[in-house]
Amino acid sequence: MEMIYTIINMAGMYICFACCMIVAAQRPSYGQKYLMMTNVCAFIISVADALEFFAHSQGAAMVAVKMAYVGKMHIMLFALLFVTSFTQVGMNRKIAWGLVCYNVILLAAVMASERNHWFYTSIDYKILESGRGILVLGKGIFFYAWTAEMLIGICWYCFIAIKGGVMKGSREAKIRGTLIFMAALMPLLLLVIFMLGFMPDFDPMTLAATIMSVCFLIAVKRYGLLDVVQLAQERVLEDTKDGLIIVDDKQMNVLYANPMAVTLLPQIKENKGKETIEQIFHAQENILDKDGRHYEIRISRVMGNARGTKEVQAYIAWIFDMTFIDQYTSEMIRLKEASEQASIAKTNFLAHMSHEIRTPMNAIVGYSNMALRSQDEQIIHNYLRNIKEASGTLLNLINEVLDISKIESGKMELVNVNYLFEELIHELRSMMGAQAGKAGLALIIEITDDIPQWLYGDRVKLQEILTNLLNNGIKYTRAGSVTLRIQVRERTQEHVMLHIEVEDTGIGIEQKNFPYVFGKFEQFDRKKNYQIEGSGLGLSIVKSFVEMMGGHITFESEYGKGTRFIADIWQGIGEKEESPEKEEVVQYDESVEICPGKILIVDDNDLNCDVAKGILSSMGMDAIAVHSARECITLLEEGRKYDIIFMDHMMPEMDGVEALHAIRKMGGEVSQLPIVLLTANAVSGVKEEMIEEGFDAFLSKPIDIDELRNVLIRYLGVRRMDS
Repeated sequence: MEMIYTIINMAGMYICFACCMIVAAQRPSYGQKYLMMTNVCAFIISVADALEFFAHSQGAAMVAVKMAYVGKMHIMLFALLFVTSFTQVGMNRKIAWGLVCYNVILLAAVMASERNHWFYTSIDYKILESGRGILVLGKGIFFYAWTAEMLIGICWYCFIAIKGGVMKGSREAKIRGTLIFMAALMPLLLLVIFMLGFMPDFDPMTLAATIMSVCFLIAVKRYGLLDVVQLAQERVLEDTKDGLIIVDDKQMNVLYANPMAVTLLPQIKENKGKETIEQIFHAQENILDKDGRHYEIRISRVMGNARGTKEVQAYIAWIFDMTFIDQYTSEMIRLKEASEQASIAKTNFLAHMSHEIRTPMNAIVGYSNMALRSQDEQIIHNYLRNIKEASGTLLNLINEVLDISKIESGKMELVNVNYLFEELIHELRSMMGAQAGKAGLALIIEITDDIPQWLYGDRVKLQEILTNLLNNGIKYTRAGSVTLRIQVRERTQEHVMLHIEVEDTGIGIEQKNFPYVFGKFEQFDRKKNYQIEGSGLGLSIVKSFVEMMGGHITFESEYGKGTRFIADIWQGIGEKEESPEKEEVVQYDESVEICPGKILIVDDNDLNCDVAKGILSSMGMDAIAVHSARECITLLEEGRKYDIIFMDHMMPEMDGVEALHAIRKMGGEVSQLPIVLLTANAVSGVKEEMIEEGFDAFLSKPIDIDELRNVLIRYLGVRRMDS
């Protein structure tokens, strides 16, 4: 038995030393330094065990034992660090340093074992019949703590090895992984045997360390355990989303197939020379569709020298996932076509808008010139009426462009209020009836009696939807009628779905143009309908508003016979008493007028100042104008008294908001002066933002006379002529 132990001991030393040298000579790779330290620890254990075996005294034997524990305490830690690094599973730094500290404490207990009973409860030196002495050591609590650490560490090692997939991949990779796994499994078995008491006088650590080194030595030398290039190649081949198959030309055996190839073509596992590589893939026509994905198979030949001639040695088949490339190509084609269509639509829109804007502008400029040259008041009055009509057309065009801009930027919001439905219909009938009559058409409005009197929703946008649909019908109808039908389709306790139909007897829409009806900048048959005014944005705005209100819109059309638009829109059911108070609008007669007031206009544009002064003066106001916010503040500081200030927003040096805050800080009566923002910035949300800044009211340019009148009434009041 002693002879066997000696052979194991000496063999262990040489094997561990050889493994240390071989590992140290390898280029740095995954876990190389930790594997080297593992074998260094194994070498220390073997040397120390040999020294203990040949010791002739208790003291010498005890020194050898302590030396052995330098390796024993750290071998499992380095093995764990190696397997976590090799598999790239990783180890928490805090856990690693915790194990180091734990082992240092245990090692300190070993080193002081003669003075305490923590690691060994007793130390005896027994002389055998052969004359050789051995140590008989009683196990203390720290010994069992170290043993537990070893058992847990080995199990942890095995778990990480399995989790890291060391036994997956090619044949060589599987053998290499098995050796890595066996490097821990055999020591585990030996340790369990020792703990169960089957070999009480035999220290299993030397044999365990030797077995571990042998496993690592074979894995390194024969199967390229630390060959970084080979490992990287294998990792790439195993993890790639493309399939790879290598087939021997002689026997047509599959030499290698990565996991993806096996998944895509499971029949390759059964190919043992019965089918050639060409037969396998020609049956697929080099195209493979599986699980909704598209693959292409490309075959290449590996040429080698045989008897001085180049011959095919093997075939390599790559299976490429072309799904993304196909999708990307299709998407790029689609985007290119969409971009071209958008560019064409934009070009057409700009050309059309140029015409639409220049037409009313030509009227405005022309009638203005004629009015300047005329002395006849009636003729001048007619010219001015035409100018106003052309200005209204131009303003509608601008508002449509602004609306579509707000929609695309996500700044368009619903403003829900209680409103009287009958009043909305009355306004539509009045406005659109006159327009239809002018075009020689009949306007028919059919409203069912089941629609609630009061509704809750965005009245302005609902009115714009109906106005746009009716206006569209009137524009494209030469003779006949335009009909508006509204009825209740669905009703709940708090909401009602309005079913809206707008039908005309107009020119209709060709079927080829159906997909573009709700598109931006679309106007069909431009050559045929060149005389029809419009931006091509109306229906796109209608669709956006309908969807914002939780509804949907469709259409039916027969070319040459007419079109019917169908929309379903949800509205809340309002109550009269919940309707917010409207600003008082005074109906003027001979006995009522606005109280006169002193008005200060602040605007950097001369024409804007003249227009505002002219309108206010015609309404009996004493209006003066300054061209900067600085001038305004100077007048107020001088003690000039005003009833209302109309302040422009965008001005040089100091804008309207800055001027507002400066005035509010002046104190006294001046700080309480009503300040109305008069601006051309009518983007959605600006009014609310400016009111929040501290303005008392908001008016947009061009000035609406009714809105201006309401502001003056609010702050100046009205009086009767006879008072």
